[in-house]
Amino acid sequence: MLVHCFRKTLTRALRGSVAIGLAVPLFALLAVSAGFAQGPALPAVQATAKSPNFKDGKVLLEERRIRAYSYLGGNENIIRQTVQRIVRQEGDAPGGWVYEWSVLGKYYEDRGDALIKTGSRRAALDAYMTSNVYYALAWFPNINSEQEAKAYDAQLRVYQKGGKLFDVPLEVVKVPYKDGQITTYLHKPFGVVNPPLVIWCGGVDQYKANHWRPIQDMLAKGFAVATLDLPGFGESRQWDKEVNAGANFAVLDAYMKRTDLDTKRISLFGQSYGAGATLHAALRNDPRVKAIVAMCGGLHLGEKNSLVPEAKPGDKLINGPMLVVNGTRDPGSPVADLMSTYQSAREGDLWLLGLGEHCAVEYWPVVIPQMADWIKEKINK
Repeated sequence: MLVHCFRKTLTRALRGSVAIGLAVPLFALLAVSAGFAQGPALPAVQATAKSPNFKDGKVLLEERRIRAYSYLGGNENIIRQTVQRIVRQEGDAPGGWVYEWSVLGKYYEDRGDALIKTGSRRAALDAYMTSNVYYALAWFPNINSEQEAKAYDAQLRVYQKGGKLFDVPLEVVKVPYKDGQITTYLHKPFGVVNPPLVIWCGGVDQYKANHWRPIQDMLAKGFAVATLDLPGFGESRQWDKEVNAGANFAVLDAYMKRTDLDTKRISLFGQSYGAGATLHAALRNDPRVKAIVAMCGGLHLGEKNSLVPEAKPGDKLINGPMLVVNGTRDPGSPVADLMSTYQSAREGDLWLLGLGEHCAVEYWPVVIPQMADWIKEKINK
């Protein structure tokens, strides 16, 4: 049944003259004509508040999102052609947002399962991480339904399958928090004894299993990386949303007890919404934190949504080294906000990424390795 579903999905994804070669033992994928691949029109379901991927009755995946998920490991052509097939958010049938991405995720997951049996470790890992991206798209941008929750569970399942094949196997670390536990994923670099640690949190639509691609650049620089879901998101949905850095410090407290990490060189990284939590952490000026990176987020000093309402631009609020990074075309964190944010640190740096939009992921292949170098420079002082 899966092969039949995926055959139909990839046939749709290959409409036009572009051939996408996939080395699969079950069947060969060849370029097909638009006329052959065109399926019957599917009835659309009117968009509601629970249909976040639709605007004016049409499916929407912004260009910056396509760039981001291609960077994370998806195939841009398959992403674009799959979007064209989607006419509704829900529904366990062709044309449903969750269904279309989940079919792709399941295919690559099964592909990984088959490859691991042959001993093809690297190929299996690649398949699992590709599956991970498509399952992430299935629940994007948040988890509002049982079907989306199943897609998220599938993403976690396949990430942990791939995690067993990492050069240093993934470690799932439970951290006490309030009345429960925060699940974190610890990634460690190969051949490094007691590596420095980066505690990494993403945005409202980028949960802890979404960061494998940039983490590879951090591992290559000798860092360990622990990812978490902030309260209200991912596996931390049992708690209300908050950006007061309580979860970040719960993770910090737990990891400080480890003997396999360099707990004297711990840094915090936050992306988008996660940058808000990380900036809240920076404002505490905890001496255990040696460096801060705020990716596509700011303090909003002097504005209604300021993280420090009593402060004004120019005030020195943060003692430790802090790097602020974003594109210059982000209306949520404009350049003026980024400038006042980095200037609030006694040792601050600001990297503006060309004409990039929010988070400017197209720059990450260059920026993340350089960011790792920046952190290393600061924590080794």
